[in-house]
Amino acid sequence: MPVGGRVAGKVTGIISNGYDGRSYQGINEEIIWVSIGMGITIAVLITIALCYIMREKCIQKREYYISA
Repeated sequence: MPVGGRVAGKVTGIISNGYDGRSYQGINEEIIWVSIGMGITIAVLITIALCYIMREKCIQKREYYISA
């Protein structure tokens, strides 16, 4: 029997307050979907930019051969 000091396990009722760790589940799921959407959007934009750069290089090569 402990005399004075802290007793392990006696404070859990005060701290827990009915919190079971699920209150942020909807927010976390929304953050995940937004992150996936942003990743896909960035990938599409990078692909479009690379296609544009390649197109410009091909046009420049064609102009060089036509004018030569």
